Amino acid sequence: MMVDERELIRRARNKDQQAFELLVGLKREKAFRIALNIVGDEDDAKDIAQAAFIRLWSAIDRFDENSRFDPWFFTIVVNLAIDFYRKRQAGPKLVRPADEPESAPASATVTGADAIVMRSELRRIFNELAVELAPAQRAVFTLKEIEGLATDDIARILGIRVSTVRNHLMAARRVLQEGLRRRYPEYFRGEPRK
Repeated sequence: MMVDERELIRRARNKDQQAFELLVGLKREKAFRIALNIVGDEDDAKDIAQAAFIRLWSAIDRFDENSRFDPWFFTIVVNLAIDFYRKRQAGPKLVRPADEPESAPASATVTGADAIVMRSELRRIFNELAVELAPAQRAVFTLKEIEGLATDDIARILGIRVSTVRNHLMAARRVLQEGLRRRYPEYFRGEPRK
């Protein structure tokens, strides 16, 4: 069955709980991923996503149906995640599911189980290095490089100029690259190991 998202939004604006639940089902995974990549902890990300949906329920009647829904809604998620990230004094925790190995072997060809291990390794390394990013840099990097959002949409979500998005992205890439080079020189091809 094909779900018409615009129709669900219209019905949810009229406080149709069933339509709202279907809308939540459509957006739940992405809201969780965005929050996770900003705060770095699965439980906190679940709490943030849930809080975003609670806020959505109370604010959806203010959504302009002529606008795009995703940038509007994910603004709520990002703002909650950034606020949480800023309040936590110790910085984000590293995401490491219980079944994830501490390290993974580097491999030229990655398939099947090796791909899963490599994704886990990349997640671990990203979370380790991302603690050095400012909240806005982490949010921009997450939305652009992990979620694949357009620069214009990121600017709308964060309420900043497109040039500021590009500056945050450039700074985040530099911080992550320097951290990777310093902590994991084996991931740099063609450069001698120190």
